[in-house]
Amino acid sequence: MAFVLTTSSNVHCPSQGTVSPAGQTKLIVAGAEVTRLDGITGKSVTGCTITDSNPTMQCKNVVSATGAAGKLLVGNVGVALDTLSGATNGTTPGLSASAGQSKLKAV
Repeated sequence: MAFVLTTSSNVHCPSQGTVSPAGQTKLIVAGAEVTRLDGITGKSVTGCTITDSNPTMQCKNVVSATGAAGKLLVGNVGVALDTLSGATNGTTPGLSASAGQSKLKAV
């Protein structure tokens, strides 16, 4: 089981850039809306410490994310979990998350 991600969770690139996930109002955990992968994919990355210069590129957008629950659904879509992995459009393209809450787990 993994912890569910919310709008208060820390979703980030390897170079300290952060993503502000969109929430789903139908489920609130520890005062924050849960998020789904579609609330992370396509979002902007801010604060990435990579400098744009040939050949490096700063993370600016999330291009993909995986790691959704199979059983806990909001709007018939699995909620995002802290096992999340994904990619950005930057030179260091990884994406990871920490839930920031310990009240709700899902599979």
